[in-house]
Amino acid sequence: MIVGDYRSMKTHCEVSSHTASNCMLCLMKDAWNRRFALVVLAVVALTVGSFAQERDRELRHRVPAEYMSYRGADWLERVERLTEEQPERVLDAMGLQPGDVVADVGCGSGYYARRMARRVMPGGTVYCEDIQTEMLEIMMDRATEESVTGIRPVLGTATDPKLPQGQIDWVIIADVYHEMSEPEMMLAGIRQSLSMNGRVALLEYRVEDGSGEQIKADHAMSVRQVLQEWQAAGFELTALHDFLPSQHLFFFRAARDYASNEALVDYDLNDAIDSGQIETTVVGHDDESVNLRVRKTGHATIVVTFPVATYFEAHGNASDMVTRRDGWIVLEDNDWHDWSVSALMLDQKSGIPGPETRLTVNRPNTNSAIEAALNAIQVGTYTVADSPTLYPPRIHSVAQAAVWILNEDADYEMIESSIAGPRLPAPYAAAFALVFIDTAGIDITRFRVWENHETIFQPLRDRGLNLWYQLKPEGQ
Repeated sequence: MIVGDYRSMKTHCEVSSHTASNCMLCLMKDAWNRRFALVVLAVVALTVGSFAQERDRELRHRVPAEYMSYRGADWLERVERLTEEQPERVLDAMGLQPGDVVADVGCGSGYYARRMARRVMPGGTVYCEDIQTEMLEIMMDRATEESVTGIRPVLGTATDPKLPQGQIDWVIIADVYHEMSEPEMMLAGIRQSLSMNGRVALLEYRVEDGSGEQIKADHAMSVRQVLQEWQAAGFELTALHDFLPSQHLFFFRAARDYASNEALVDYDLNDAIDSGQIETTVVGHDDESVNLRVRKTGHATIVVTFPVATYFEAHGNASDMVTRRDGWIVLEDNDWHDWSVSALMLDQKSGIPGPETRLTVNRPNTNSAIEAALNAIQVGTYTVADSPTLYPPRIHSVAQAAVWILNEDADYEMIESSIAGPRLPAPYAAAFALVFIDTAGIDITRFRVWENHETIFQPLRDRGLNLWYQLKPEGQ
């Protein structure tokens, strides 16, 4: 529903209980056994569907962030966004024209909507969608102050952007998708809103290379995470730009029923190697990274990704390595490209892989506990009892401590000197590692490091860690 006077918008039920009751009355006219069978089948379908949806959310390895309150609208207008996010360069890449019909989903204060309006006028329209009436009021006030016309406010919901179907030439979603509590339903609504050649520009802070570390952990996403969710929702990637300092810029469109040269194909790293789509060599670098040299063999541009905990087997007297985060690369030409990957040592007793150490790429580590813990660290949040979301540091030493605890059953004395650093003292690195291991559903008390729990936790002055430790009974 497009909102003219959005202040008078009322909430409508998505399902009418009256209609459902009428249906049940009609069913009562049929045979009892038939009615019973239908009800049972409906209950089973709902149960299976609910379970499948929850399972899908687990497989995402991320938790949707809380959406920003309208009280923080001024932050959306900060001057630093001009250099940090380069909005005009984003809009240049989109190629907006006068007369275009566009939408800013999760528009907030209208930071992008106002800029788009200037480009699509005369004759264009900007639908500015948000789920907070107050944000829309702020947006309209700012548009009036700047004499910007052509913007139509839309009060959406967490499950429906309320955009007109089949009319939108461009949708922009700027650092908002990660906040959507019901992304599947929202993506369905967005897909239905697109015109025949409609596109979506999606901006998300990067999780892979650490360039998005200034933002909270649950406000960043990897290429692999985005593609997994958007492709499942019926979209295909047409461009992936990384000219921005800290953000991915994706261009999507509704998936076609036929092959198109415009769509970019993405591959898992191992699948790309096995199918001959790429050639690669891997060598060591240091205790925190490995170096890949990679080139594609075909003509089309491709995207290659790998998941956290991808395993690199070392040849020689050096430690095997596992990736610390998801990774991605876009291969446009057939030249060799250097690809530095953040990684962790599996064995602290073995040597550090150097340029002379050859490594072989394998699937994610067969140690499922390591894979689960590293996924939890990439998610980067935890809660204690009914606490707000807590954001511990996700630096290398925390992840390395977790890997050594899980792979070698290392006690605190074995890892203390190696995980100590100027950014985070060793007790904190070990404590956060234990929290993430516990968050991954692994019983930390069965590892030798838990014998040193008093040594680790007693000197700490972090309230979240102290509360977690108080609520973690010994032996549980």
